[in-house]
Parts: sequence; structure tokens; C-alpha cells
Amino acid sequence: MRNSKTKGFTLIELIVVIAIIGVLAAILVPSMLGYVRNARISQANANAKQIHQAFSAALTQLSIGGKTIAGEDDPIQLTIVEPGDADQITVSGTSGTAEDDDFDLISYLGANFTGAGMAMCTPKTYAVDYAMYSSDATFSEWPDQYTEASQKEAAKEGTIVGCYPLLSESGEGE
Repeated sequence: MRNSKTKGFTLIELIVVIAIIGVLAAILVPSMLGYVRNARISQANANAKQIHQAFSAALTQLSIGGKTIAGEDDPIQLTIVEPGDADQITVSGTSGTAEDDDFDLISYLGANFTGAGMAMCTPKTYAVDYAMYSSDATFSEWPDQYTEASQKEAAKEGTIVGCYPLLSESGEGE
């Protein structure tokens, strides 16, 4: 005698399960991409903060050593040019009596620093106004200081650049 009860799933049940999995994937994939983008922005902002602190420390070191970077009140841009070897970090954008050798950024950034960075500073006060970071070491077209909204908009277009401090929506640094 044969048992007429067969075990297993029907074709309809399998199609329903596959449809449910497809709907869940359609909902979760865009959310996960947003989380990955936000994580990359957070990492870039953390690196920008590290650059801000390194330039602040280097400017303090210059001040203590009696060096100047410029005699004007206008902010100047200091850019880290990183050719692929952390031992070769140089700083462009200096003027006055300070030379690239006067910036001891490697000790502040660490030998494992990669990418490119820039800082806008006020020479007379040796204050860093804001700093930016890009993981692309060849990045050279630095935008103005970001707001959180403009940073997310740029990230959607594929450009992830960290900024510290972020500009508030009212136009002042946070």
C-alpha cells in the first residue's frame, strides 16, 4: 500500500515565500546603502577632525618656534599632499618664514595616514577655521565648508569629503 500523503511544499507556497523575500530585499537594500554612506561620511568627518587637530598642533609648534605663515588677516589654505608614502607628507600653501619642513604633521597624523586633507587657517591667530578630508589622495578641488545637508547631497553624487567642524544650516561653524 502506498501512502497518499506526500511531504513537501507546493509550488504556490514557494512562490509566496520568494515574493516575500523579494519585497523585504527591496525595502532593506536602499536602507543599507544609506547606512553605508552615512558610515563613510562619519569616518571622513573623523579624519577631518584629526587633520584639524594636527594642523592646530603644528601651528602651535610654529608659534612657539617664532615662525610665521603669513602676515595678513586673510585665511590661507594649507593642503596636505600625500603621494602614497606617509613619510613624504608635505604641506603646500605656506608663505612667510615657515617652510614645509616646519610642519611636523606625521607625528600628529600618524604614519598610517592616507588620503588628502586641507585646513583653512587665520595666520595672525594661528587658528584653524575648518579642515577637510578626502580618501582620494589626488583630490585637489576643495569645496567650501560643508553643512550636513550639503555633505549628504555630495555623497549621493559620489563625492565623500569629511569636514570639521560642519557649517550649521544658519551659516556658522558648529
